[in-house]
Parts: sequence; structure tokens; C-alpha cells
Amino acid sequence: MASNEIDWDKHFSKLTWNEVYENSPFFHGQHLPTLFSPDGTRIYISSLDFEYATDNVPLLKLALDHIKSSFDMAKRSNRYYKMAMAKSDFSAVQGLLSQLGADETSHRLVEDSV
Repeated sequence: MASNEIDWDKHFSKLTWNEVYENSPFFHGQHLPTLFSPDGTRIYISSLDFEYATDNVPLLKLALDHIKSSFDMAKRSNRYYKMAMAKSDFSAVQGLLSQLGADETSHRLVEDSV
């Protein structure tokens, strides 16, 4: 009997971004994912639908507050996709701040029970 399994690596290597976006249950119908600009100087933060300079420490710290607020609102309304995006964005911004020597351990997402 022939195998119906797909060679996913080969399949993905031929897809355009739009094909991935349209066929992904995680992306389709949602905001674009958080991305760095090609030169790494900007970051688009999906949960905020806003971009920031990757070297602007004060604004990145402010972004953490906004992301936390977005997470909290999503949690109160049981919007799990938005919670996941905010959590991922929060980690990305914390990582940027850490690379810049401005680690923000005072900012945390609290997920008592999701």
C-alpha cells in the first residue's frame, strides 16, 4: 500500500508566504505575526499592531506595559489566540531589552489559571 504521508519539508520549501498564511489555522484571519524588519532595526509587534525601533529602550519598556495590558484584556475575555500572541510578543521584547543590557525583570505576565 502506498503511503499518503506528505514530505512536509519539501512541501514548505515550495510555498509562498501567502499560501502558508491562508492554510494555517494559527495565522489565517488573524493579525500578521510579530516580525523583525530585514535589517533588524524595527520590530512589528502583532499583539499591538504597531512597530518599534529595536534600539529604543524607553519605548520597548513601554511596549511591555501595553503588551501586558493586551494579554490581560484577552485573558478576561477568553481570547486564547490573543493571549498566545501577547505572551510571545512579551518574550520577544524582553529578549530585545536583555540584548540591549536593559533587562526588564520587573515586567511579568501573570497566568494563574488559563
